[in-house]
Amino acid sequence: MIAEEVAAQVPDSLAAYRDGVADGPGGPGTMPLQALRDPRVFDATLDAFAAGLGPAAGLGPAAGCAPCDRRILVSYWSQFYLAALATPALTALVRLGRPLPLAFDALSLERDAAGRPCRFRLPAEGCGSCAAPGLAGLVEAHLRPFVELCHERCGIAPRILWGNAAVILDYVARELEGSRGDGAEAACDDVAACLGWRAGPACSKSPLAQALCPGASGCRRRRVCCLRHRLPGVPSCGALCPVACAAQNRSEPRC
Repeated sequence: MIAEEVAAQVPDSLAAYRDGVADGPGGPGTMPLQALRDPRVFDATLDAFAAGLGPAAGLGPAAGCAPCDRRILVSYWSQFYLAALATPALTALVRLGRPLPLAFDALSLERDAAGRPCRFRLPAEGCGSCAAPGLAGLVEAHLRPFVELCHERCGIAPRILWGNAAVILDYVARELEGSRGDGAEAACDDVAACLGWRAGPACSKSPLAQALCPGASGCRRRRVCCLRHRLPGVPSCGALCPVACAAQNRSEPRC
């Protein structure tokens, strides 16, 4: 089965999300992604995630605090969501040279005991295919409707979510770089162009390509803060964070 084939190709450095996709309908707690279009379901999903962070994170009435800004919570929640999605999606492209059927409305989502997104259930064979190939197809068939939905539900700026996606996809792609399978060259070129590593047809059209910029040390960092450092007990992105970088080096040119 395709999910098992992909999982076998995920390197140990990405093992946390080796099982980010699975075949079959899943258990009773599995939620169709299209259910998130219902504001009540979306809010309940975020409430479960906030509860999983717990009073130790300083959230909610149990901690004596008002509910946190929904935009901050959605940004942090999306990082778990996107990690579970990006790892198998790029592994299939880079190591197997084939896309997974990851159209947003065709998938279902599983969450762990803490309410964090952890696994996507693939649709029946032949369903959920992306209209465009490669990473560009994932952007249009899944990431764009996901970003638009989150924006509609809580008002979060789309560029924050595109930044989250770019950071995670960039990291996963670099972990997979140099370990591609036969016939994966075209997919790897598409990934590189979508992430802005080099010029290509997908580069100018991809919202991922402009989400990161070179840092002073040569590493890539996000252009827009993900806000996660505003959650009590949650660390910042470190070298990836534009706020932290600006504080450490006020003389560095802005991207």
